[in-house]
Amino acid sequence: MIGKLLNNRYKIKEKKGSGGMALVFKAQDILLDREVAIKMLRPEFVSDEDFINKFRHEAKSVARITHPNVVSIYDIVEGEDSLYLVMEYIRGENLKSIIKKRGKLTLVEALDIANQITAGVEVAHKNNIIHCDIKPHNILITENNQVKVTDFGIARAVSTSTMTITDTVMGSAHYFSPEQAQGKEINTYSDIYSIGVVLYEMITGEVPFKGESPISVALKHIQNEPKELKEVLPSVPEKVNELIMKTLAKDPEERHDNATDLREDIVETLKYVKSEPGFNEETKNSNKSETKILKTSEITSKSLESKQNNTKDNRRTNNRNYYTPDKKQSSKLNKWIVWVIVIMLLFSAAAFAVIYFFKVYTEVPIVKVPDLLEKEYNEAVDIASQQGLSLQKSEEEIFHNKIEEGHIVTQEPSPGERIKQTRKIVVSVSKGPKVVELPDFNNRPLRDAQVILENLGLTAEQIEYEYSEQIRENHIISQSPEADSQIDVNTEIELIVSNGPSPIMVKMPALLGVEKGRAFDLIKNKGLNVGRLNYSESTRYDEGLIFYQQFSAGEDVPENSDVNLGISTGLINNDNFEEHKTNIGINVVGSDKQEIKIIVKDSNGEEVVYQKVHSPGQYLNKTIYSVGPTVLEIYRDGELIKSQEIGV
Repeated sequence: MIGKLLNNRYKIKEKKGSGGMALVFKAQDILLDREVAIKMLRPEFVSDEDFINKFRHEAKSVARITHPNVVSIYDIVEGEDSLYLVMEYIRGENLKSIIKKRGKLTLVEALDIANQITAGVEVAHKNNIIHCDIKPHNILITENNQVKVTDFGIARAVSTSTMTITDTVMGSAHYFSPEQAQGKEINTYSDIYSIGVVLYEMITGEVPFKGESPISVALKHIQNEPKELKEVLPSVPEKVNELIMKTLAKDPEERHDNATDLREDIVETLKYVKSEPGFNEETKNSNKSETKILKTSEITSKSLESKQNNTKDNRRTNNRNYYTPDKKQSSKLNKWIVWVIVIMLLFSAAAFAVIYFFKVYTEVPIVKVPDLLEKEYNEAVDIASQQGLSLQKSEEEIFHNKIEEGHIVTQEPSPGERIKQTRKIVVSVSKGPKVVELPDFNNRPLRDAQVILENLGLTAEQIEYEYSEQIRENHIISQSPEADSQIDVNTEIELIVSNGPSPIMVKMPALLGVEKGRAFDLIKNKGLNVGRLNYSESTRYDEGLIFYQQFSAGEDVPENSDVNLGISTGLINNDNFEEHKTNIGINVVGSDKQEIKIIVKDSNGEEVVYQKVHSPGQYLNKTIYSVGPTVLEIYRDGELIKSQEIGV
């Protein structure tokens, strides 16, 4: 496979890895001169329509996403015996490898990585795409510490608000959610759970649940509560513990509302951790996880067995512990009653405090979110402050072709929503149009230039064609702006394209009214070719005469051009009128040039059959064909000099 050229464009350089469905190669795009990753479906799956559909769906899903934290899809190529994706090539390593090397990450590192993961997943969710397989193996860290979420191998674009998987559960057992394990309804909150597992592993070096098989791990996701972070690492701040345990809630309703909500929580927690010293120490641990396909029937069966065993154990335990307490035991019971009363009093006090603070919180004014889109950031701050609201700027600014630099591109919540004044409006700010370097297209094929421009986000707004003795046909003669110019993607690109060498031009002969055989000879004598022939009735020309020529008489035409002709099959005579053939001869006299015009009026209507300027001494001879009662009018310089009636 190494060295093979795919689709006459992608040259395989080396194998980088393999997954459950595909092989991954590093390749060189020889057209755009860049490194790419090729994800190729395994040969055993090429004939499996189900796998092919999943593979093709991955490309369609991810290609809709453009975000710094998501691996881009450039192309999808299908052949007779192969199917592969062309993807962005990432220099770095996956998060799982980093955890294996370091054991566990500092709180700041872990929260920063989780923030970037959530940013990528957030934009996917807004495009109605659920990843379904979030795990450290699918998180790539670049040399610049940028996070890239990849391998949407089981991502599903949802056409409605939810989706149900009833046959199989796919993903990594250590990372998927309880609802995935049970084959129940899957929504965006399933990805939130998986992000929580990844964050748990980054901080502790271990996943929340382990087992001898993927099924046993899946059952623990369904039945067991994870060990709290503070039990594993007592030094972890309570704020971090609460964040992670919320993401790992069994009930999706108890997790964060959406990825945006989770990201806000992560950012706030990260700020808190950075302000508290002593939480950036590194420890070591590692864990293994592989992607499996588990039948929901297996999980359900195991779950029932586990419940039955638990019931039997409880019965045996109850039988052993069922007894009548003696006096000493009564004394102990009295102490427990005292403790219960104390606890109830404490609980009542806590409930009162909760009710009090809830009342205070609910009394925060609710205001309408203003429209900040396309506003300059400082102006947006002022507008929000008028409503008692504050802004939170996204960490990454984004390129935008239409919104100028420093202006708002997106806001959350949306304009018009009603929120409490304590909630911040999260905004992303434009970096303006993306600036690129324009390549040199001179003497390159037009199609190559168009492909390169499209990949740069540019288009050739104006393409003009000129003859050239030096540049081959359909190759670029010149471009504007010049090569190597630094331009933004809104710049209009102009290309001058070669039509090849200039042709030899010849004068088109006059063919109207000429017999077709003679017309063919006149065309060939001029170095032209007879083109398409259209045979039909005409208003003014008898059978076999030319009534239409593609180019006007005297027009300059490139040598070897085809000339299309109309050949009459006779006069139009729907009412079977008498047909007339009239010869007109005119001597042009006087000392000045004169315009001679002949008009025919008959059953086929009124028509100018001749109009031309003549010099003194010339003789005009014209044959006129007409149908039914006819009037011929002859004009000299616009003045009627003769009128003749025929068949009246």
